[in-house]
Amino acid sequence: MSVERSEPMGEDREMPARLRTAVRSEAVPPQLAVRIRQRIDAEAAKPKPGFWWIQSWLPAAAALVVCVGAGVAYQLGHLRFTVAQQESFMSSTLTKVSSTMKPGLDDHLHCSVYGRVPENVPPLSEAVKDLPPQFAGLLKTVQAKLPEPFRLYSAHECRRKGRKFVHFQLKTDSKLLSVIVTRRGADESFVRDKIVPSLAGSGASVYEARALRFQLAAIESGEYLAYVVSDLSSEHNTRLMLAMAPEISAFLGNLRT
Repeated sequence: MSVERSEPMGEDREMPARLRTAVRSEAVPPQLAVRIRQRIDAEAAKPKPGFWWIQSWLPAAAALVVCVGAGVAYQLGHLRFTVAQQESFMSSTLTKVSSTMKPGLDDHLHCSVYGRVPENVPPLSEAVKDLPPQFAGLLKTVQAKLPEPFRLYSAHECRRKGRKFVHFQLKTDSKLLSVIVTRRGADESFVRDKIVPSLAGSGASVYEARALRFQLAAIESGEYLAYVVSDLSSEHNTRLMLAMAPEISAFLGNLRT
């Protein structure tokens, strides 16, 4: 049902458009949820008689609800960050991991977090149409170890800062997960980075890192590096890499491109 409205006059006619422009130009800092949570915790820890103290943190709690909703949208790449804001956030986040971890995290942030995430998962034939044929064997491994309720929405080759990646992108309604493969650079080595492997087995040592809410688990195999990057728990993320590591390591060790 439509509702007729009187036509605004003069500058009033431009006000809705100005408001929309102003709101869309404001970025939501990724750290906002942390700051609000700290504010709530600090307020809750203060001794206050009676029940009037509830009023002091209700605005912060309401802001947290809004922030959580915004966080989900941000996580799925739906907020209107400018390119400069995106690059600033990515650069800041990359400083929290070693040089050999950076490529996997960078591609996840650029291609998944800030990339287009479809609301509905496409058919498999559509999702994998840009996957290089030589990586079809790796697709089988990802599909076999796919954790519920994640669904594969894209498998493709992409470029980031002149570097090639093979990227398997998965999603739930609120989380993103990437399985990423890239050729190892001459100076890239987890051993050289002095990272101690978290777990070793089946011929593949698994290395872990964390940057903000993003968890990374990675392996080296032959000329390649492989990563699992997500916002799952560290244990869940690493368990997924452990499940795939033997097959990924064997596949990449025999890959000739």
